[in-house]
Amino acid sequence: MRIYLIGMPGAGKSTIGRLLASKLNYEFIDLDNYIEQQAMLFVDEIFNLYGEEYFRALESNCLKELTSDNIVVACGGGIVKNPQNKELMAGLCIRLSVPLEILEERIANQNVVRPLLATKTLKDIYLERKDLYEGFTEYCVENIDSNQALAEIMRLVGVNNGKSFNY
Repeated sequence: MRIYLIGMPGAGKSTIGRLLASKLNYEFIDLDNYIEQQAMLFVDEIFNLYGEEYFRALESNCLKELTSDNIVVACGGGIVKNPQNKELMAGLCIRLSVPLEILEERIANQNVVRPLLATKTLKDIYLERKDLYEGFTEYCVENIDSNQALAEIMRLVGVNNGKSFNY
């Protein structure tokens, strides 16, 4: 089974993805990191040198390469900007949802360069993508508390052993 996590920047896709992959004994792939390895450039460098359109094409091409089973993929926040990506994501697609105020707080506490936040606010990005996220996924899991979100996702994928997931 392939599991794809999508959502806004700061929604916890990478954090939950690593935990989920560990619990399921799956491979974890952070799609942005995978793109960086393939391009031999950081995401912000790709945006600065070639623009968002080029990055989105790389994103789709890298998504096509992920054909193995038993993987958890943490997608970049803008994966929904290309409708073709929905078709490429053959598996279970779960959106992590977090209130905007919490997203802003999380991002402020992270040491991550987010190229689009140089020209747009997080609220602008949220409004631009909200409907795209909703049309892209089968399930939505609120991720205010990582343990609860992980337990809900485990239930969705059919794993329920009654344990709490502390990390």
